[in-house]
Order: sequence, then structure tokens, then C-alpha cells
Amino acid sequence: MSSASSDGARELLEWLGVPERRDLPVGPHHPDGLVLLDLPDHDSVVAEHRRRADHVTERADLLVWVTSPQKYADAVLHARYLAPLAGKDLRVLVVLNQADRLAPDELAACLADLARLVREDGLTPHVLATSAVTGMGIEELREVVADTARQRRAATERLTGEVRAAARALLTAAGPGTGSEKAVRSARTALVEALEDAAGVPLVVSAVEGASLRDAISATGWPPTRWLQRFRANPLRTLGLRPGSGTRTTTPEAADVELRRTSLPAASPAVQARLATAARGYVGAASAALPGAWGEELNARVVEGVREIADPLDVAVSRSVRLRPARWWGVVGAVQWLLLVVMTVGLAWLGVLAVAAYLQLPTFEAPAVTIGALRWPWPSLLAIGGAALGVLLAVLARAAGRVGARRRAGKVRSELRRSVEELASDRLVGRVDAELTALATLREKAARAAR
Repeated sequence: MSSASSDGARELLEWLGVPERRDLPVGPHHPDGLVLLDLPDHDSVVAEHRRRADHVTERADLLVWVTSPQKYADAVLHARYLAPLAGKDLRVLVVLNQADRLAPDELAACLADLARLVREDGLTPHVLATSAVTGMGIEELREVVADTARQRRAATERLTGEVRAAARALLTAAGPGTGSEKAVRSARTALVEALEDAAGVPLVVSAVEGASLRDAISATGWPPTRWLQRFRANPLRTLGLRPGSGTRTTTPEAADVELRRTSLPAASPAVQARLATAARGYVGAASAALPGAWGEELNARVVEGVREIADPLDVAVSRSVRLRPARWWGVVGAVQWLLLVVMTVGLAWLGVLAVAAYLQLPTFEAPAVTIGALRWPWPSLLAIGGAALGVLLAVLARAAGRVGARRRAGKVRSELRRSVEELASDRLVGRVDAELTALATLREKAARAAR
């Protein structure tokens, strides 16, 4: 047996669970590729022996059943082993051993009866008489086994050659190489940017910044003037990304429906064309190694996916916009109301003094605070100081609110981009990746078969 055949036989015997083995040199009676197994008796009382015999019987190229004049008509042999082999593409040789113990006429009768039983089992009766003592039929048995091995090897080599040729043809049809990683990344970035434009992400980000600044002013502005913000339209509410004050949701299902309905304008034809072009560009860059017909079909599927992505994009945008009041808004708002109370107290005090003076009623001089050469009455200090500090705090809060609005807009933009990328991976990029993975698997298996 050659080295390659020996390695293959070793793996086969290990798979069959045969622990003991012996390698013989290749010769006329031991052709290359021959693996001869001596199985336990089929009627063994050891269950493991019967299981191993059944295991090998289902996988052998040639079964040589050795029986004797005393056991050739055993019902177990015919009913359990020979009869189930009928109709299978398997050669079966039944050997009647101990032929030297029978007279010629008895041997002929036994062989005829054995052939009849084999024929009744549904098999072609290949029956051979042998004798281990006299050597009768041994040479013929060897030739049958060796011929079977040679025929099997020739058939295997022919089939192997056909498989290799088909695998090489498949490799050629599948094409070599893969696309450029840099080109794929660039095309994917362009696709995500086109999806962002189609989803109205720039418009949403601008609306988030405007709405956040509006909310900050409403919460931290000077109370006598902050009500003016009510006359300014809320950008998010205009886009349907924030429910109105009168909106009321009673069930989670209703909330989900409301969440899915936005007032974002539909993508313009120019944006849609850019999106389709970006999708085709990504498919072209990622599937550069795909065969022509395969790539064209994948391109059509991805472009079709682009047409179906509008509603999922709208849902992704609506789920990503969530604005909550900043903690410092409440603190600044409380201070503003405190300053308003201080100003009101000062104005009321001044009013009381003015009415008393007008009516020429007895008055008391208002307490004052002396700062250097200046003397500030408390009523005036409270009124002017409360108003001045309130306006100054409103200006500072507006500036801080603008910074926070930009930060929030940046955060929402990041969340929207992540949502768009996930959606692109699921609806568009995932289709391309699945095809490329299938092609890589095909190439790997075809290359293995070609070797």
C-alpha cells in the first residue's frame, strides 16, 4: 500500500473504530488501496461485535460472507444480513468454506442450495467454494478481492479527476481575488451619508439644536420675557418629532404608531438618485470579485432594498430623537423666580413709599446701603438689582444653552448615524456581505476539491 493510501486507510480505520491493523506491501494479491477487514461473527453473543459488523456492512464495497456446510442455511444470516442488501449497489460474495469435508456430489448440492437461498434473498448468487486446508478456491477468492479493489480505485480516480476538473472550472467562473478594502470603506461611507440625507438627518440635527435652545430659554430666561418663546415654532414639533401639548397616548401600541409618524419631507429626486448611485457604487466596490451575472443580480437586489428603506429610516430617526431637560435648567429657573420676587418686593416697597409721599402721609426713611460715596436705599437696590441680575443671568443662560444645544445636536447626530449604519448593515450591506461570504465559502470548498 502506498504512503498516501496508507494514510487514507488509517483515517478510515479510525473512523470505523478498528484498533488493530497490519500494513502489507503492495503486490499482485494486495493492490494499492485495498483495505480488508475481518469482522466478528454476525451471531456473536457480544453486542459490540454485532454493532461493529452492522456498521461496516453498510459501508463496504465488497462483502465476503464466509459460511460453512453446517451454517449456510442459518436464518439469521439470510434474514438479517443478506436480504436487507437486496437492491443496493453492493457486491456480495458468499464463500462456502470447509469444502474439503464434503464429497463432490454433496458439495455441488450445497452450492446449488446456497445459490438458491441467496437468490431468494434478492441478491445475484455469487457463490464460491473454498478450503483453508487444501487451498481450494483460495486463489480465485484472492483474485475477486483484488479485482474489486482495482476496479474501485480506477472508478475513484476517474471520479476524482472529474471532480477536480469541475472544481477548477467553478473557480474560474467564480473569479479570483477580492475588492479593495479602501474602496469598500469609501463606498460604504458614501452610502451612509446618502442614507442620512435621504432620512433628513441634517434637518433633524438642526431642529434638535433649535428646539434645545428654545427649551433652554423657556426654562432659564427672564420670567417676564420668557413667555415670548411660546410664539416661536418648535422645530421638532414642526417635523412631527415631538408631540403637541394636547397629544395624549393611552396605550403602548398608540405610542408606537405616533412614534412612526413624522412630518419629515420626502427625499427629493436628487437625493434619491444620489442614494441609488451610492448603493450601486458600494455594490460595485464590495463585489468586484463577483462574477458578472452574480454582481448584476446583487446590485438589483440592493437597489430594490433602497426603495424599501424609507419607512425604516423614518422610524430610526423618530426613535433616536429624545431630548430631556438639563439639570441646571431647573436650578437657574428657580434662581430667576427668586430674583423676580426680589425685584417685585423692591418695586412694591417703592410703590408704597411713592403713594405715602403723594398722600402726604407720615413716612419712615427707607433703610439704605452705603457703598463708598453712594447710598443705595434698599427698595431701589432690590428692584434694580433683581432686574439686572435676572437679565444678566438670562444672557449667560442663553449662551450656556447654545453650547448645550450644539452638544445635544452632535449627540443626536451620532445616534442617528449609528442607527442609519445599523439599518444599512441590516437592509443593504448585510445582503452584500452574505453574498461575499457565500462566494468565499464556495471558493474555499472548490479550491479544496481542486486539490
